[in-house]
Amino acid sequence: MSNDEQQRPAPRRGKVLEALARAEQKVFTRPAPKSAKAQVKSFLTRAKGSTQALAERLGVSRRTVERYRAGKLTTPQKRLQAALVQETESEWQPQVRAQARH
Repeated sequence: MSNDEQQRPAPRRGKVLEALARAEQKVFTRPAPKSAKAQVKSFLTRAKGSTQALAERLGVSRRTVERYRAGKLTTPQKRLQAALVQETESEWQPQVRAQARH
C-alpha cells in the first residue's frame, strides 16, 4: 500500500447511501409538477377528485383547492407552498420510481 492510500479516510456509509439515492433519482424519475395548479391536479387525481380530502391534507379550505385547480390562484402562500412541496416529494417520486422499475 502506498502512503496516499493509508492516509485517505474510507468513505462514510451515509455519503455512499446519499450518492446512491441521488443516482437513483436521476435514473428513475421524471420531473414533478412545478406549478401549484399542476401539483393540485396531480393530487386530486390520486384523491379521486375529492377536493375536501386534499384540502384537509394541505391544511387549506376546499374552496382554495378549487381555485388552484381552476387556475384562479397561481402563487401559493409560504405555508401552502411548503405543504405542496412536501406532498409532491413524498408521493410523486416513489410512484414514478416504482413505475420505472416495473
